[in-house]
Amino acid sequence: MIGRVVSTSSIKTAAVLVERTAIHPLYKKTFVRTKTYLVDDPIGVKIGDIVSFINCKPVSKRKAWRVVKVLGKDIAEIAGIELKEAAEEIISEVMPEESSANSENLGKPVNQNSGGSDKFENTDTLRRSEKKKASKKKETK
Repeated sequence: MIGRVVSTSSIKTAAVLVERTAIHPLYKKTFVRTKTYLVDDPIGVKIGDIVSFINCKPVSKRKAWRVVKVLGKDIAEIAGIELKEAAEEIISEVMPEESSANSENLGKPVNQNSGGSDKFENTDTLRRSEKKKASKKKETK
């Protein structure tokens, strides 16, 4: 069987994804079915490698396959990873990290009234003073 290595998190074990196409019996639409096999890895494959593997006697409860040889690399996946890394570098250049002075203020509440114009400053007191003025006018009449 031939598949693509999707994980090498365990020692001497690789998760290999095998894709095959199937046709729906009624609607005749083709679709992709995938299955992941745990494979014994004496070679030391990397994520994204295309490998050939065969059935062998069970090595563990879920592992009964062995890698025979590495056929190549999955270029599309590797290119995607490289594009992500390049994008992260460009973003870090364009948007530099905030200075430590700004990061110190992250936990503090923001005063929305500071730096604004005077007419929008502390609207609650303005409303109270307008109500007092209106009530005084009513009393004088």
